[in-house]
Amino acid sequence: MSGPTPEELARALRAKARAAATAALREGLVDIDERHGQHVADEVVGLLDLPDLFEGLLEPGQDTDDSDEKPYELNTKFEW
Repeated sequence: MSGPTPEELARALRAKARAAATAALREGLVDIDERHGQHVADEVVGLLDLPDLFEGLLEPGQDTDDSDEKPYELNTKFEW
């Protein structure tokens, strides 16, 4: 049998799931921003537990460590 291994397929599927989850969050935040303003969208993103939302979608061994204190940034402002 040639082709990708199950591990490669799993990595590709996780990457696709991360991209879909990120796109859904971005779309939802853009909608909130347009309807209620950026201050509300900022508050909503602050209430989301992003590590929990993406749990299981990270590659094994790529979890963020405790020293990673950089804030999450989900850019909802686009220039088309």
